[in-house]
Amino acid sequence: MALVKALWLALVLAGFSTSVRAYTCYDSTGTILNSDSGGKVSNVYVNLQPSLGAGQNLVVDLSSSIYYKNDAPDRRNDMVSMLQGSAYSGLLTNFTGSLKYYGVSYSFPLNSPTASHNFTSGNYTSWNTQLYLTPISTASGLAISAGSHIATLVMYQVGSDINGGGNVRTSKFTWNIYANNSVIIPTGGCDVSARNVTVTLPEYPGSTAVPLTVRCGQNQKIGFYLSGTTADSANTVFTNTSSASPAQGIGVQLLRNGTILRSNSTVSMGTVGTSAVNLGLTATYARTSGQVTAGNVQSIIGVTFVYQ
Repeated sequence: MALVKALWLALVLAGFSTSVRAYTCYDSTGTILNSDSGGKVSNVYVNLQPSLGAGQNLVVDLSSSIYYKNDAPDRRNDMVSMLQGSAYSGLLTNFTGSLKYYGVSYSFPLNSPTASHNFTSGNYTSWNTQLYLTPISTASGLAISAGSHIATLVMYQVGSDINGGGNVRTSKFTWNIYANNSVIIPTGGCDVSARNVTVTLPEYPGSTAVPLTVRCGQNQKIGFYLSGTTADSANTVFTNTSSASPAQGIGVQLLRNGTILRSNSTVSMGTVGTSAVNLGLTATYARTSGQVTAGNVQSIIGVTFVYQ
């Protein structure tokens, strides 16, 4: 009889394997992340798809890169919250914004825990979490390379039996979020169609349009100004900086809707919203001083946007 009791007890203990008390995820590279195993620190790779928003810019929607499941949904609750210590990292360290966790927004970096969410599905489901940046300028961006560390998320899991709430198991784990792709993250309230625009002028005295547009996350009154080295007292002719057989006596001017633009003079664009607005710029040749001689012409001209 004692032998039968010992065997029955061993079978009951086997039924409570710790392997069914876990919260399991996988990321965009297929890496498995388990709250019950490993060193509690994991590198997670996500696909960045940043976009402009009204008052905040989306950095990454983690629901498109991270998927989770409850390993014992019929027996266990998995309550997971985000903790203080969750913050932007790498090139984004000095930025602030918000973390949207299952429909509720929190200031980011986190200074206090979020509400807990109970993960009840036994099938892999999108992790409903988004990270946003607060814009710091008019139209600017930050180049993020694939493999860059962009954020750190600290999570706290409380697992318990559905019936009675017993067998409580807690786990604190950290995810280092890395970019799986290279992107430009907009850090301003507006964004441009391209950050480096190269135009090729036809032979002198030709001109060509500059394909550059701007749009904003919400209606904004903005303007822009040009910058660069000029060759005239009116600051309208940009210097020829070509180093290979440069032409002499010639530079480059930018016009907007037929009007010549001066360097460091703000041009108002009025109100710009979510639809892209063309700056209406045209590049053309302009005389400087001295005799004109044939050769190459190149100018580097900056365009800076400002709120008005």
